[in-house]
Formats: sequence, structure tokens, C-alpha cells
Amino acid sequence: MVFVLSKQKKPMDNCTPAKARILLRDGFAVVHKQHPFTIRLKDNAVHSQEKEYQIKVDPGSKTTGIALVDNDANVVFFAELEHRGERVVSLLETRRQTRRNRRTRELRYRKPKWGNAYKKKNSKFRADSPRSDGWLPPSILSIEQNIVNFVKKLTKLSHVRSIALESVKFDMQKMENADIKGVEYQQGELQGYEVRNYLLEKTGYTCQYCRGASNDKRLEVEHMQPKSRGGSNRLRNLTIACRTCNTDKNMDSLPEYLDRLERLNTKLAKTRVRHIKRLLETNQPFVPLRYAAWVNTMRNRLARDLSELVPHFTEGTGGQTQYNRIQKLKLPKEHYYDALAVVGLPPEGRFNISTDQVLEVKAYGRGSRFRGRTNACGIITKNLMREKQVFGFQTGDLVKAVVPKGKKQGVYVGRVAIRKSGYFNIRTSKETVQGISHKYCTVTQRNNGYGYTLKKRS
Repeated sequence: MVFVLSKQKKPMDNCTPAKARILLRDGFAVVHKQHPFTIRLKDNAVHSQEKEYQIKVDPGSKTTGIALVDNDANVVFFAELEHRGERVVSLLETRRQTRRNRRTRELRYRKPKWGNAYKKKNSKFRADSPRSDGWLPPSILSIEQNIVNFVKKLTKLSHVRSIALESVKFDMQKMENADIKGVEYQQGELQGYEVRNYLLEKTGYTCQYCRGASNDKRLEVEHMQPKSRGGSNRLRNLTIACRTCNTDKNMDSLPEYLDRLERLNTKLAKTRVRHIKRLLETNQPFVPLRYAAWVNTMRNRLARDLSELVPHFTEGTGGQTQYNRIQKLKLPKEHYYDALAVVGLPPEGRFNISTDQVLEVKAYGRGSRFRGRTNACGIITKNLMREKQVFGFQTGDLVKAVVPKGKKQGVYVGRVAIRKSGYFNIRTSKETVQGISHKYCTVTQRNNGYGYTLKKRS
């Protein structure tokens, strides 16, 4: 379906692509936006304004499914919103490492911005602290704001009267151990222990990789799956290792470390291989729970922000969504189908899906204020241009380039990456084409921090 705006840019009833083509052909409308495709009327009398819509949201840590349903149970729009939480984490780690490196080298003295200033002697946050009330980490806040902002965009394109949200809460202990119960479930596995003391007693004060073969008596708490690779401080991911083994393992996961050791022919390496294999056999494979924690952390904030956008707001559980999708709707596992199965099915128990396309939306952000590139030592080796626009184009704009001649002759549609020389890179749905002159480019939609592609509904 095609979104329709009035002459005053107010939402009206959606229309079919065929009717949109007629309105555009006869001059009664103009293209307002490419993604999601929207037209704006020149005369409001040529189109009606009747239906009301509901937005159904299935939030996720990596991808969120969104469905738009009218009051006649017709599904007119599907979308999958891909988040950039991992990218935000990576950027923050890079910035932290760069600043720490520069302080160590005394290239620039910059005190830590916060340090331990968040906490007082009574261990409560200060009233003027940015973490005082409702604070979310930047990675999780990025995900939550992506969902809220995209829903806001849809409310400006349709008469949205209600939002249905899947508000799921993951039970971390049950995810790690389905048989946990009683006092252990209530108080945790470490009741009465410090983590280090518990691990030392559990492992018999012995390195679990070499069993003392390295003759190194300095024992350390070791992350089997490194934190930089998605590991956490949960007990299932921790063991005891001597400093020699811990340093030799470096940033490898346990299977990667085992593969590297099997290629060595030393006595110590063979000893480590034997004990690591036994450790992998006895321990369940580590499943990172970072993404489940992200969803748990943002669910209340997301429900509060979405409920402020519309008059009617409802929440459902993850089990209810799965039951509706499998038992009632009989749909395959897709994010947009999960969104459709969120609480609030029609009385007949089925929807009339009137669209065969899904809009894939990827969050890119709006760029960075940092205008340099650093090497592995944290030293700036390249300065980027200060201008955000070149010949009227900005990185992230959706453009259409028509190249009439040469090796790159053809038509290219996609996101543009600007260059000071005026020869841009265009990322299409299939490839990235480099060196396209700005003279051949036309802006179809200005950068709003997202990239868009269409795919067929499964």
C-alpha cells in the first residue's frame, strides 16, 4: 500500500499502488517520500479519509518487526528495523581505548569524564547525575529510540489510534539452567560466596587449562568467552586459569584456543589440549545473554514512550505472541509475522495480508563529530574534511545516478558516500559503485539516519 498525505501534509487513508500511479500521472499528487513510499495530494477532494490503523511491534535487540493493520483486519505494511546497538558498543570501546592510550603516552592529558563521581558514600546516585533516573546505556538507548522514532514516522503517515507491543521478560536463570529451583533460584548460585573464592574452591585452586603444568602459581579469574567477543561476567562463563595460560589464550574463544594448541607440538600444549577438551565436554556451550539483557532493560522505557504517542496502548507476552503465530495464524518465524501475532487478533482469528513486500530499515546513525582516523596505537593518521555537504549532497542521502557513458554507464539507486573531489560512492542493494560524478546524481530522499531496501514477503 501507498501512504497518502493531504495538501496540508496531514495523514489520509492509504491507497493501492495502481491508484497512486493514476494520481501521479494526472497531476493530482506528487511524490513526498520514497521510503516508505508516500504521495502528497494537491487537491484533498480526490481521496477519502476514513480508516484508522494499529501499529503492532515485536521489539528485539538486533531486529524489530513492525506491522500496520487497519480497522478491517487488513495488513497494509510490514517492516523490519535493524538496530545498531553492537556498532554503538564498538564505537564507545574504540573511543575509550584511544583516550586511555593517549593519556598513557602523555600526548594529551584529559581526565576521565565521570570516574567514580556517580556514587556518594551512601552508594546512591547524585541528583544531578545523568544516570540518576531512567538512565539507559547508549547502546540500549539507541535501540529503544530507533523503535520509538520509526513508530513516530508511521503515526505521521497514517491515522494510528492504537499500538500493540510485545513486552517480553527473559528469565536469565531459567535460560541457563532449566532445572533450577528452590533457594538456589531465589538467592542465586553464589549465596554465601565471593565469585573468586567460589571458583577457587570449585576448581581446587588449580588452573583448568594446564592443571599446574606451567608451574605458574598466579591464578586469575578467566573468561572462557572473552568479554570483547560477547562474553559476560556470569558464572557459567568464568573459570580459573594461571596467568601464563590466560595470557597465552589472549582474546580467543575456548574452541579457537584449542584449535591453535592442536597445531603445536610441545608438551605443555598437549597437556592443555587434553584438559580443555575435557572442560568443553563437561561444560554446556556458552550462550551469551547480552541481547536478552538488552531487551529486559529497555522494555519498560519502550512501553512508556510508545504509550504516549497514541490514545490506546496494549501489551502482550512473548508466549502469547508465539501461540498466536503458530496455532492461530500458522505463519513462519519472521520478525514481521511475530509483530502481526502480538496481542489483539481480529474476531475471525485471521488477517487479510494485502502487501507482498517488506521494508527493511537499517539504522546507520547521522555520522560522527570526530573528524579523524586513528591507527592501532590511537594516533590520528588521517584528518577528514570538515564540510558535511559537497555540491549539495551529504553522506547517507538516497540518490539516483544516471551515467550516460563510460565504463560505469548505467542507472544506480542507493545511499551515497560523499567525497571532496565530487566523485561519490553509491551503495546499491547489490554492490557499491565507486567514482560516480556528482553531476550525474539526483537526490531522491535526504539522509535521516536510516537505509532502506525492499524484499519479498516469505
